[in-house]
Amino acid sequence: MNGMSIQIKGYIATSADGYIATKEGSVEFLAPYQAIDCGYNDFIQDIDIVVMGRKTYEVICSFGGEWPYPNQKGFIVTSDSSLDLVHSSLSVWHHGVHELVDHLRQNFEGNVWIVGGTQLQNTFLEYNLLNSLEIFVMPVLLGDGIPLFPSFKPHVQQLKSIQAEMIENTIIKTTYIF
Repeated sequence: MNGMSIQIKGYIATSADGYIATKEGSVEFLAPYQAIDCGYNDFIQDIDIVVMGRKTYEVICSFGGEWPYPNQKGFIVTSDSSLDLVHSSLSVWHHGVHELVDHLRQNFEGNVWIVGGTQLQNTFLEYNLLNSLEIFVMPVLLGDGIPLFPSFKPHVQQLKSIQAEMIENTIIKTTYIF
């Protein structure tokens, strides 16, 4: 690997039946668990770059207030060249994920978080570009919604669990490495 050293991470919450949001994109099911410390503050302090798709970016912007990642360089992966950027740390990326990873490895060092939805995160998974994945399983059944793993190319992806823990006897956190 040429260039600098980066670690690409997934970090995402899901319902017990495997959905990250309702069909409409709501993540309100997470609200009752926000008071539980799942280590997010430590996690985000260790992140240098955030990467997200347009849909995730628009959901984050819809919350209003300050941009939540002012200390990280940000890339929004989209074909929409007219996307308004709400913070000076953000850039739009119009090329593929392989090209993005090459760009990151050549120009940056540190930890990269693939933020939010499943489409981009699953693309990184399909191409074996994630180094680790942390999944937080909430004790709620949604019955329907946006699945954590919507579809995969027909091949087996072997995950190595390096840690599983129960947080406050409520949330199951599983960490995988690739």
